[in-house]
Amino acid sequence: MNYLPDGPTHPTQAQLDHFWTEAKAALPGAGVGDEYQVRWIGLDDESTEQIFSLIASGDKNGTFTLPWIIERTDQPQPAVGDCIILIAFDGTPRQLVRLTDVQRVNFGDITAAHTAIDGSPVRALEVWKPLHTQYWNGMLAPWSMTVAEDMPVLIEPFELLYPRPSDA
Repeated sequence: MNYLPDGPTHPTQAQLDHFWTEAKAALPGAGVGDEYQVRWIGLDDESTEQIFSLIASGDKNGTFTLPWIIERTDQPQPAVGDCIILIAFDGTPRQLVRLTDVQRVNFGDITAAHTAIDGSPVRALEVWKPLHTQYWNGMLAPWSMTVAEDMPVLIEPFELLYPRPSDA
């Protein structure tokens, strides 16, 4: 299973297999391969549910990942075409997205053009940077690391594959 931070309940393999089978059946001809990653996005149950709503409405169409965490948890580098199952705080698989691009930018060089893929409540740089600094400092704490201007960030636009907004 993919690395998941402390906080969310980890889904069972049976839950993931069931969701993956449902999603693939709903997406004939979509070019969905046989592999997927698992991620949780949000701070807690409430923010995760808000993020799911933003993704479903098309308001949020991307995410951000830290190579520093990828390297320290032996995760694969994200690549265009990767399918990601997003889980709820209780571990339930809820959405399937596919990466449409991956860009590497230093944290200090992030602009409003980069954060435009995030949900409208946090898209403005004066909200996005402090929020992500706090979040990522918590994520980096196990390795005695903190956010830095030269820290690499992966900017990952995605498309929602399942459930499609018309299915929700």
